[in-house]
This record gives sequence, C-alpha cells and structure tokens, in this order.
Amino acid sequence: MVALDFPSSPSNGQVFGQYVYDGTKAVWRLNPEAPNSNLDNLNDVTITTPLDEQALIYNTATGNWINAAVAGGVEVSATAPAAPSAGDLWWNSTIGDLFVYYNDGDSSQWVPASGPKVTVQSTAPTGYEGQLWLDDTDGSMYVYYTDPGGGSSSWIGAVSRSGGILQVVSTTKTDSFSTPSTSYVDVTGLSVTITPSSTSSKILIMADYMTGHSSTGGSTILSQLVRGGSQIGGNIASNQSNDSARDTNFIGINYLDSPASTSTLTYQIQVRVTSNIGYVGRTGDDSTSMLSHITVMEVAG
Repeated sequence: MVALDFPSSPSNGQVFGQYVYDGTKAVWRLNPEAPNSNLDNLNDVTITTPLDEQALIYNTATGNWINAAVAGGVEVSATAPAAPSAGDLWWNSTIGDLFVYYNDGDSSQWVPASGPKVTVQSTAPTGYEGQLWLDDTDGSMYVYYTDPGGGSSSWIGAVSRSGGILQVVSTTKTDSFSTPSTSYVDVTGLSVTITPSSTSSKILIMADYMTGHSSTGGSTILSQLVRGGSQIGGNIASNQSNDSARDTNFIGINYLDSPASTSTLTYQIQVRVTSNIGYVGRTGDDSTSMLSHITVMEVAG
C-alpha cells in the first residue's frame, strides 16, 4: 500500500489522516474518531464487488492488492462451489456439515471433513476410502475399501441383512367359504398383498385353515397356493375319505417363494372339490366359522 509521510515534529494529539499522535509514547495511533478509509481509493488496491469471506491478495501481474477468496478458505452455501480446487473447504449450510475437496488419485470429490459419513440410498454412491453406504432397500451396510495392493477399490459388505425379515403382512379371514366347483376358485378373503423392496428378496408364505365337505362317500377337497393367479408350490390335498360329513382337515402351508420382483404381489389360496360342496373355515354339518390365516414375510436375499 502507499507509504504515509507523517509530520516530522508532531505535537501531542495532532491528527494526520486516520492517525493521532500520542506524545506520551511518541507514537502515531489509529484515531478511533476518524472515519474508515475506503481501500479502493488507494492506488495499489483494486476492489471489485467484494464478497463475504474474501481477503486482500497481492496480484503480481497487476502490482495491486485485489479482493479474492483465500485458497482453502471456507465457502458457506447450500450448494457445492463451482470449479473447486483440492483443499477447498465448503460448509453446507443446509445440513450443517463441513466438506473438503479431495483428490484420491483417481478422481476429485467433496468428502466430509469430519470423517466418513453414512450415505443412505438404494444405489451405491461414488465411493472414497472408508465411506459407508446403507442400502435402504434391504438394510445392508457397505464400506468402500481399497485392497492392500491398491489394485482395485470396491464396496464390500460390512453388515448384511441377508436372511433378515424386512416386512410382514397378514390377513385373517373370520367367515367361512363354500364352493361346488370342480375347478380351482379363489377362497374369498384368504389372500394377502406385499410389495418386495428388492428383487433379491424371498417371500415366506404361511397359511392355515380348516376344510370340510357336505357329503359322505369320500369327497376330496384340493387346495393350491397361487401368486398373481399362477400356481406355486404344487397341489395340497385335503382328502375326506371317511363316510361322515363331520370329517375335517386342518391345512398348514409353508412355502418360500423367489419372485425376483419389486412389483406388488398377491398370494391367494384356491380350492376345488371332486364332488358335492367343499368348505373352508367350517365343517360340513356345522356352520360355525373358524378363523383362517395367510401371512407373508419378506426375507432379505
């Protein structure tokens, strides 16, 4: 900046620009009553639209002090700064976290300055060494790891939810059902709908219900489990072989399905008879309804 030529023989209290002479100490001090100077009036200072967090930096090309962001300084904003350099700091004012712009040898990115953070989303983020990622589709945790030889980097499982139960949906049927059909028909109210969160998930289906028939002579009731109208798990026979309308069977189904889908799925119990009338949820000679259940569980793959 421009050198100031102070008076050679000042008196105590004498004012010169922004300074006042302290005769007791024989020094010039800033005058607290003087207005601040405007730096851009100095002939070696060029101020252009000053911004927060900027400082005066000497520019050898122009021979002037200019206002500019300090390298590695902290920028406060809701979005990442444009055209950053390695070592720049950014305070994300939306989430209240500090980031540093870092080059790991392969790529440059903003990484948390306070250490590895957990990214929660359904797809793997662009990783950096030590980063954590929680897959919100199945709850599995991964860490970004470089092998000891440095040959490759990848996401590896840190905590797996494989085999864990992700969701449970159940239906309880409180009334009974009857049919004379010799072709398979839906048992009204004995179905359940689930939407898997991942194509790798399996669906465990559990169902229990009572079957009966209206005649003697060994009428047979057959049951099957269907997904979206198509049979899975094969036929389940409820064979009424005795000559009594009181004969009943209790049916239990346990089946692990692999639908490989994230679409909404409907699991349904269907029945048919070989003759006469078949019942679900009651006996042949007693109309008292018994509870029937169907439950599905999504199991992490």
